Amino acid sequence: MKRNIERQLLEWKQNPDRKVLLVRGARQVGKTYSIREIAKTFASFIEVNFEEEPDIRVFFRDSLNPMCLCEKLAAFFSTPIVPG
Repeated sequence: MKRNIERQLLEWKQNPDRKVLLVRGARQVGKTYSIREIAKTFASFIEVNFEEEPDIRVFFRDSLNPMCLCEKLAAFFSTPIVPG
């Protein structure tokens, strides 16, 4: 099923100056599905779900320094986080 968000996600991906993506919205409208679909087009992808992985919350309590967060998330998920 084609969703309106897919076009916006593709525009975000193609923007060389893109920032971190945070998706919020109503329940059961296809957010997770759409994000997972666009994620397939990246070499690597980490999904941070605070409800399924409550231990991750502590990473965000002290410092919000992107380098520190990336190191912690990369170690937790055993997945390298590289620019781009």
